[in-house]
Amino acid sequence: MHGVPDLAIEVVSFDKTLADLSAKAAEYLAAGARLVWVVDPDPRQVVIHRPGRPAETLSAERTLDGGDVLPGFTLALPRLFAELD
Repeated sequence: MHGVPDLAIEVVSFDKTLADLSAKAAEYLAAGARLVWVVDPDPRQVVIHRPGRPAETLSAERTLDGGDVLPGFTLALPRLFAELD
């Protein structure tokens, strides 16, 4: 596959830290991605990266939306993180 995705999703894990994935998100955006979600299961949060805007962190009780990249898409984060309980 050639090109850059409109949306990239990365998940923090034992070998990929939030800092590592935030740097990767910046690379995606610099290459032309329109939206990057970095999911961090331990504090149960999602960091949203968009071009030209500061990163936004959503806590576990919030709702994630797809903005203009995925119009109409929403996901209640309690549902996403429920499997961790």
